Amino acid sequence: MRLSGFGWVHSMNSPLRWCLCLVLVCLICLISIAATGGTAGSSAKGPLPKIEQFKADPMVLEDNQAALYTFVVKHATKIQVIEAGNTIKEVNNPTSATLKGTVKGLSADAIQTGDSPTFDTILLASNESGNQERTLTLSFANVLQPTGLPAGSTDSKTEPRSPKWLAQYSSPFTSTPSTSPKLGSEPVFFKCPGSCEYCLKPEDAAGRGFTQRCAEERCYYSPDDQQNWYCYSEPEGWCCRDTKVSQATKTQCAQAGGSYWSTNQAEAMRACQPIGWCCRDGQIAQATKDQCAQAGGSYWSTNQAEAMRACQRTYWCCSNGKIYTTTQPTEGCYTNLAAAQRACERPPTTYWCCRDGKVYPTTTPGAGCYATQAEATRACQPLIRTPTLK
Repeated sequence: MRLSGFGWVHSMNSPLRWCLCLVLVCLICLISIAATGGTAGSSAKGPLPKIEQFKADPMVLEDNQAALYTFVVKHATKIQVIEAGNTIKEVNNPTSATLKGTVKGLSADAIQTGDSPTFDTILLASNESGNQERTLTLSFANVLQPTGLPAGSTDSKTEPRSPKWLAQYSSPFTSTPSTSPKLGSEPVFFKCPGSCEYCLKPEDAAGRGFTQRCAEERCYYSPDDQQNWYCYSEPEGWCCRDTKVSQATKTQCAQAGGSYWSTNQAEAMRACQPIGWCCRDGQIAQATKDQCAQAGGSYWSTNQAEAMRACQRTYWCCSNGKIYTTTQPTEGCYTNLAAAQRACERPPTTYWCCRDGKVYPTTTPGAGCYATQAEATRACQPLIRTPTLK
């Protein structure tokens, strides 16, 4: 068949015809892409994570105090809580369900910030669409001073009190003398070994929980010989990290990103339990397994949906002297087993009813029923009509 009006195409030479065909194909592809909105081959992504709440209590930490962080995050498949560079909480959430929870931070004396009196805690939420983060800046109530410095020794307006040789030491945790000028005839102090590097007074060591004295030689003492320092090693305890408990020193625990440390193994294990979902009296709340049991919870799970399914309120009912359970209460049902048992132990109440001029007993009262047979009999007597006087 010959198409009229296109004879000029046939009159072109072959290279020109090929170029024209290629241009037409490109135009068709562009029109097709424009018609589909240019989204062919791509898939729409969901919304970015949304951090609805992130707070710390308290914001200013006292000695040995830890912050409690509370968070509410939507649309995230993963969240991390990072305190002063240490990951203290990580949750993988492939369903992107709303995450609500709390996490306890490190103790104030375990947070490493150098000379800074503040530190940052970051909540990082992510999914395939991107990341969102929120930062809290916390601070310490007390700036730690070297335990060996006497009161007033840093005040340039007052004369430093004994011991006079304290200027040799930049920190009570090291026994290496500095190059400061000698203030008298200083003795040669015992050098603490690397495995026992804490040079402390006994009362300071006891306050820190350091009980292992490495040597009886004094690593420092005052000129009046009334104050003494000895070498102590940091005690081993129990470190909670990622819901697992292992032995470590407090410093090692903090460096490994542990969330809790204690010299008591049972205490560390209790604190290291994962936060799950507790069912109590038909209500769901977040708690550890032990906390759930102590509160009288009936079910606990790390899976919120599973806990909600198991947490439907159960009712105990009595029928014909037998007890059965149901989630849909009716008449004769109770919220606890004891009440249902008491109801089932009582003999059924007999009611007397009148129907069609006859009296009959029943255990199911209704209209025309009375507590006694005499009342029902009186009610059943036909009414005597008084003749009307004309």
